[in-house]
Amino acid sequence: MISTRSCIVLLALAFGVCHACLSSRPPDSTGPVSEGQIAPNFRFKDQSGKELSLVDLRGKVVLINFWATWCPPCREELPSLVSLLQQTDPNELKILALSVDESWAPVNEYLRQVGMLVPVYDDFDRNISKRYGTLKFPETYIVDRKGTVVRKVIGATDWVAPSMIAYLKELLTESNSG
Repeated sequence: MISTRSCIVLLALAFGVCHACLSSRPPDSTGPVSEGQIAPNFRFKDQSGKELSLVDLRGKVVLINFWATWCPPCREELPSLVSLLQQTDPNELKILALSVDESWAPVNEYLRQVGMLVPVYDDFDRNISKRYGTLKFPETYIVDRKGTVVRKVIGATDWVAPSMIAYLKELLTESNSG
């Protein structure tokens, strides 16, 4: 027969193991970034190697989207991001599609296969997604003109759904008047 003390110890160990599985994050992660927080600055590169930073985009509303070609929900979401890109003024709204693939090869092959032209940026080492505490893809952070994270979206989203378009228009209007 197991003693009460042994049961308590076993339960405590089981809880610890389960808690570790559910809350595990890479040790070098500083996230998760949350709504209301100033978006941590980061540097990123486009395919030509040109380096940019989030702070360079201050004054625009920015969608920071972490995605990968091997992620089915990401592949499902990308066409609506492309559609949003086509419907918005790049001087007002900037979409940063940060790929967490291993290199440009799978990104270029995927974009060629689906015939999409969308600017994609490099997070191949996952330093940016780790900094934001992103573990599941896709994940998107909406940042206002002042650099504050105003919304965090986990999972695939229809970025051109009427409710999302209305939200973004309201955010752009609020940002212009603030």
